[in-house]
Parts: sequence; C-alpha cells; structure tokens
Amino acid sequence: MHALLEFSDPAATETAVSGGKGASLARLTQGGFGVPPGVIVPAESYRAFLASVPGLADLAAALTPEDAPRLHAQCADIRARLTESPLPPQVDAALRERLPALLAGGRVSVRSSATLEDLAGAAFAGQHDTYLNVEGVDDVIDAVRRCFASLWEDRAVRYRHEKGFAPDAAAMAVVIQRMVRSEVAGVAFSMNPITGALDQVVVNAAYGLGETVVSGEGGIDQFVLAKRTGEVVEQSISTKEHALVGGAKGTERVEVDAARRDVPCLAETDLRALADMVRRVERFYAFPQDVEWALAEGELHLLQSRPVTEFPERWTRDESAERFPSPVTPLTWDFTMDGFHESLTYSLELMGLPPFRGAWFDRFDGYVYGNQTAVQLFTAGQQVSFESLDELRAMRETMVSQYRWVQELPVTWARDLDRYLLALGRLGAVPLHTLTDDQVWRQMRDIDALGRAYFLPNIAISITHGVLHRTLYRLVHLLAGAEKAPVLYDALNSFSELKTSLVNGDLYRLYRIAAAEPALAALLTGTDRRRVWDDGLLEAHPRFLFAFRRFLEDHGHREVEFDTYVPTWSGQPWVVLENLRLMLLQGDVPDPGAREGDLRARQSAAEREFLAAVPEELRNFAAELLRLARAYTALDDLEHYQTTRLNPLSRAAATELGARLVRRGVLSVAEDVFFLRKRTLQRLMENGGGADAEATAEAAENRAAYERQRATQPPRVWGQDNAPPPEGALRGLAGSPGAAEGPVCLVHGVEDFARFVPGSVLVARTTNPAWTPLFYSAVAVITESGGPLSHGAVTAREVGIPAVMAVHGALSALRDGEVVRVNGTQGAVSRL
Repeated sequence: MHALLEFSDPAATETAVSGGKGASLARLTQGGFGVPPGVIVPAESYRAFLASVPGLADLAAALTPEDAPRLHAQCADIRARLTESPLPPQVDAALRERLPALLAGGRVSVRSSATLEDLAGAAFAGQHDTYLNVEGVDDVIDAVRRCFASLWEDRAVRYRHEKGFAPDAAAMAVVIQRMVRSEVAGVAFSMNPITGALDQVVVNAAYGLGETVVSGEGGIDQFVLAKRTGEVVEQSISTKEHALVGGAKGTERVEVDAARRDVPCLAETDLRALADMVRRVERFYAFPQDVEWALAEGELHLLQSRPVTEFPERWTRDESAERFPSPVTPLTWDFTMDGFHESLTYSLELMGLPPFRGAWFDRFDGYVYGNQTAVQLFTAGQQVSFESLDELRAMRETMVSQYRWVQELPVTWARDLDRYLLALGRLGAVPLHTLTDDQVWRQMRDIDALGRAYFLPNIAISITHGVLHRTLYRLVHLLAGAEKAPVLYDALNSFSELKTSLVNGDLYRLYRIAAAEPALAALLTGTDRRRVWDDGLLEAHPRFLFAFRRFLEDHGHREVEFDTYVPTWSGQPWVVLENLRLMLLQGDVPDPGAREGDLRARQSAAEREFLAAVPEELRNFAAELLRLARAYTALDDLEHYQTTRLNPLSRAAATELGARLVRRGVLSVAEDVFFLRKRTLQRLMENGGGADAEATAEAAENRAAYERQRATQPPRVWGQDNAPPPEGALRGLAGSPGAAEGPVCLVHGVEDFARFVPGSVLVARTTNPAWTPLFYSAVAVITESGGPLSHGAVTAREVGIPAVMAVHGALSALRDGEVVRVNGTQGAVSRL
C-alpha cells in the first residue's frame, strides 16, 4: 500500500488515488509550475483507515439522506468514531517519517481531496474540511483524521445524494502542503464566468490568505484582464478592512492599514504575471481553469487548479441556423436531444475534455438555438493551439500521445458501421401493419436505441473535424504568411472523397438521361413535379424511371429538413425532380466528376509546397495532420449520410402509430403524431383505450404553434436581458448570470434556515458550504460580500440561479417579503 505519495510521484496524478485536489497539484508539479511542496495521503490509506474501525461499514449502509435530523445524528456518530480512532500503523509511520522535513520549512495546510471532487460540480470541494497554518506532527495527523471524517458531514452526504452518488461512493485523500505566507491571494478564472468571454481572465484578490476570496466573507478587488496581454479591461476595488493571516493557532483576522484599504491590492505587473500563469495553466490542461494563487515576496505560487464546470448560457442561432433552419416538431425534438446529449457526454470523455452538464442545443418557440458559450469552448481547439513553430515543437510529443484516439476513431467507427447498417436492414424489413400498438411502439424505441448507439462518437467526429482544420490552417499561416495562407490551405483541401460527391454524380447522370430525351425534359420543366410523380407520367420514360428509382433506393434517405416530420427524398420524390428541372433549365451543366483530375493535381502540388516549407523535424507530424484533416472531412460527411438512414424508419413507425391514434379519435391526421411530446405518446401507448382529450388538445395546440413559427423569423439571440437596471437599483458584482424575480427572505445565519420559504430570493451577508441546500430552494441569491469567484457565486452558477454579490447593506436595505428582480448578468437588484 502507498501510505503516502509525493507530488512528483506519477501515481499521484490519478483522481481515484489522490482525489481532485491532490491529482491536480501532482500534475501541476510535474508540469513545472510553481506549486508549494507537499505530500498526499492517498485514498487507499483512507480505505484502510475505514476498514480498521469496527462496525463503520454497517453505519454507512444505514444512512438515511432523506431524513435530515436522523442523518445528522448518524453522521455525527460516524465522524466521532473516525476522529477517535488511530490511523493504520503504516500510514501513521509514513507521516511521522515525512512530516518533520516538510514542517521544517514552515507551517502546512491540510486539505480534503475527495475522489468525486471536480467530477460533479464546482461546489463539491466546499463540502469537506480544510485546516490552515497547522504546526506539529501530531496536529497534522489529527487534521488528517478530521479531513477523513469530513467526508461524513451530513451536508456532504446529502450533497452526494442529490448528485446521484451512493453514500459510500466517494473516498477521501488528504493534501498536506507547505503554507505560503502570502501578502495577497485569491482566485482567477481563465475565462469570464459571467459573460462567457474566452479571451478574458477574471481575478478576485484580497490581502492575506485566499480563503477570504473563496469564502466571500470580506471585501475583494476584482480585475477583468485581457488574456493575451494581462491588460486591465475593467476593475472594481472594494474596501478591504480585514485580512486573514496565519496566527499562533490556525488563522486570525487582522485589520488592514487604512492607507491600503481602498487601493488595488495587486499592481499591474503582478496582474500581467498572473494572467500569464493562468494562460499557461489553461494550455496545460487544455481547458478553462479555476485557479487559486498566492503572491509572496514578489513570487506567484500556484495553489490549486480545477476545470471550470459551469458556463453562462447564451443562446444564439449562429451554430444551429444551417443545421436546423426551420422549427422542429416536439416529437422529433424529444427523441433527438436525448441521443444528442448522450453522444456529447461520450464524445467529450473520448476527447479527454471535462464533462458538460448543460444543454448544447435547446428549443425556443420551435426553433433550435445553440449554447454559444459551450459551442465556442468545446470546438475552438484551444487545447492544440500554438502561436509559433517553436511552441508546436514543444507540444508535438504530447499532442501525438494525447490524441492517439484521433487516428483510431475512423477505424473503429467504420468497424461498427456494418453492425448499424445490418440492424437497420432488419428493422426496416418488419411489416408494421402486422404489429400490435405495443409492438409498433417497441419498434420505434428500438430504432431510437440503434440510432443512439450508432451516434455516440459522432459529435467527437464533428468537433475533431473542425479542430483538425483550424490546426492545419494555423500551421499553414505560420509557414506561408497571412496573404498566401488562404490560397495554399484551399488548394490542400481542394479534393475529398465525399459521399455527397457521389450523390451529386448520380444526380448528374439522371440529368444527362433526361436531357437526352426532349419529351422527358419538356415534361419535367413544364409540368408540376408532384403531378409528374403522382400521376405516373414517368412510366412513358422507362430508362429514366428505372434510374430514378435506383437513385431513390440508394439515396432516398437524404433529408429535406432535419425534422422527421418532413419526409425524406423517398417520401417526396418530386423534390429530386425539382432539382432536375432546375438543372435542365440551366442547360449544359458541367459534370461534377470532370474536374476531379485537375483538383487532384492542384492538391498534390500544394501538398509538395506545404511539406517542403515545414521544418524537417515537424514534417511527419505535418503530413499526418494533413492526412487526418482530409480523412475527417470525408468521415464527417459519411457520418451524416448514414445517420439520416434512421429518418424513413422513424417516420414510418411514428405515422403508423399516428394512423392508429386517428382511429382511436385522438388525432385528426396521422402526421399529427409529431405534435405530441414523447411522454404523451408513451402514455397513450401504455394506457391503450380510446379518445384522449388532453392529447388531442396538445397536438392541436402544438400544430398551431408550428404553423405560426414557420411564418416567423426567429431572433438571432434568444432571451437577452439588455434593459438597463432602473434608477435606484442596488448594485453589486455579477455573480451568476440570468434574471429572476421573487420575494426577499433575509437569512442572517443557520438559525434562520427553518424560516426560508422555497421560491424566495436568498439574501445573506455571505454563504458557505453548509448553506448549499438553500440554493436548491432559492430563485436567486444576494450577498453583502464576496465576488463572482466565491463559493456562493460558484454554487449559484452550478444550481443555475442568478446571483449578485457584494451588494453592500443589502440586509438593511431589503425587507422580508418585498419582491425584487435579481439580474445576475448586470449585477443589479431592482425593487418591483
């Protein structure tokens, strides 16, 4: 057993071993950052400790998270047994051997590092204990025991329960780290957590230890910096009356000199250095980071870094207008989005990116909007960005090993494609009219399950496609310069083996057949195309009809719109005939395959030019980058082509159910099934029976809304609250974006918890982890102190409610029951 691990030990970088905090410090230490020295008591030592305490497993199994008073007593019993029990001899001996050398350099902090921290939310870490400025081996060992025991605080057990984890799902590691006697400390986000701006660093700072900033219990200075330069974009300087510093016993509050209270606690040179460190940490982790830091004797120290887990929602049509140009019916949306977000979770894990718990797309008034902050964050490819060839040389080996999956994914995807296509064939062969209602409903869910399984890695394909091309363009730009780069990049990608090209070639061949028959050309250009198909007028042109039917067999699953409500080409063949009409009217349409040879030659020449310009030591890397960029272009196109094979099968099953609901008197026409929600259709299928007035009304209401939506131009940005706060509004710092209204409930301390009314605006001097349950009942939060990087603001963002911090005098200015509007984006509170 590893009773103790150094930060430099490779095993310490695993979260399951060292917890979220410990693993991060080990990675940062091994990455060369200025992390104060320390050691980790790993999770296996905690498990050995638990196993050494008789009866503890039975107590843990009997916990009752839903019964708060009983849970409080149960957890107190567990903690008492742990704090009164000795550590296992091997752990105790290892600590007594290592601690004297660590303590020789000064006092230490002893911090809990649970194995579930940073996996389920930014507020997770705040649930467990931290001890600062600890001296003496026995005191440190006692603090380790207490950190172990804090995993069983009733608030922590309830929090794990709310997040869906079993009471004993987490283990606890402990970080013992030399304290930095900081003059200034705080927290920095490598993106703006309120606006979502990725080119800004937000810093909250205070004199003394950083716990002042994290706890939100004192005045803080806030700086918004340009990420690239460290230049101050805006700042808010508060009155800092007290500082938290190391004392004889733990920490103590001391008064700040009057001359320093109202001036910035960080100089511009310090801010530039901090922005540089935060930028490097973000690059190291390939994702925006929440960084704890300290400044002592002019030197910056990195105390902690974790991924940013909550992002402000900014819904726009920027990413979705092309893919979802029209409103989407409720049934299609319900089936699609569950599978989409399953794929997102799978794909982000595959790509080595932190999980995203929000919605990537959402539907507002029928139209699909993208969460632009998340889209930019996860698709920007900042994890592989570089600004010079030297920087690329330094990153190359890490990129090659870290992104090996990029080379493997096309192979595994192609392997699994056959299974998907064969299963589709089996499902498509089922005669729906022979099935019972329940069996058709099962068929529809089987099609959905098959599509979800097939689609799991497909978002990774789309994101990687974009990242590869951005990376390739960056390299071309460095080699060829700003003027020549667009031309060279275009030539490098001038030809790809695409399924879309194959479809276009087959359509061109249909055009050539039609153009060769004047009577057929006249028919297609002079007669309504739907009538041509419905009245069987193509029967007089057997050669064309045979080729056309073959075309529909091969490509009839291509969608006209994303929505399954809208038939694909096979469901409305006159759409293809309309394309042919336009080609015939144009006349002398060029063969799309005729230029293939020229494009290949141009691409080959550009490739020779490109690789010749690449330094020799980067040439193999550049060649593989180019190959993968082209491969993913083809794969992204093929993935979409094969995904749409689901549409005809899904539509057939849905309309079959719709026809049966028509016979039951629920719907007017079969296609109205798409205007039911998935849960409604499930209820109708499970309950059976005849008419259902509620479902009939739902379908009619949603159809009417859909018709209105199709005639409406949706706004580019949804739900922006740009109206300036009214005169006399209380002002503070934006803590969690969004706006909400509700009655005020003043909470001065834990003694007021019982009187808090769900649906109220929580108003407090400050909050700490013990207050977390109130956040789930509140509609918004207002605090008198703290800032957007304090625990209260982070928890509000995690829960998804607006918050305004540092509203001075809020407890005096507001009254219980008065209704206010909290605008967490603008940092304003308005009385209504």
